[in-house]
Amino acid sequence: MTVTLLVLTACAAAIDWVAVQQRLFRIEYVFKPATLALLLAAAAVADLGPAQPWVLVGLALGLVGDVALMLSNKDRTDLPFLLGLGSFLVGHAAYIGGFLRQGVRTVDVLAGLLVVLGLFVLVLPTVLRGAAARAGKPFAAIVGVYATAVGAMTVTAVGTGLVAPAIGGVLFALSDTTLGFQRFVRKLNYGDLFVIVTYHAAQYLFVVGLIR
Repeated sequence: MTVTLLVLTACAAAIDWVAVQQRLFRIEYVFKPATLALLLAAAAVADLGPAQPWVLVGLALGLVGDVALMLSNKDRTDLPFLLGLGSFLVGHAAYIGGFLRQGVRTVDVLAGLLVVLGLFVLVLPTVLRGAAARAGKPFAAIVGVYATAVGAMTVTAVGTGLVAPAIGGVLFALSDTTLGFQRFVRKLNYGDLFVIVTYHAAQYLFVVGLIR
């Protein structure tokens, strides 16, 4: 059952990626939440060890965030966007709890810190300036808190010493960083596609990498 659900998840994700690239919004509105729902089902029937309940919460909140962001107006900071941001923020906290329950090693945590610091030094100041210009300094502070949560999630994912979750953590950070850059700075060529591919791949790797 787990393998079947993971295959279905991959198929739904691929359809969603095509829909995002081709701007087929009606298809995207079906297959974006379907991808997370199928992955959530796969995680529920698999054996993910002590991290399982935390991962299930993270995936469920990701699903809520997906729906909220689909309802958001990309040209302004509206209530659905804030709801989505809050859902993902708590979801990252859940992933952190899961990775800590899985167990982390100091040397791998340090490696994760180096990755996160490098990414944030390169991009985060620009994103925060853009957020402040778009919606004010208090909102930029919220974005900064969210970025900190993403960074902590990435550090703990790398800290597990497991290859798939570590790669997933880095991909998730890249996805969220690109999303913020596109929303608050400027659009990038194939930016939307990059965001969704790395987002789905990250959580898929979380689940696959934790299966016992």
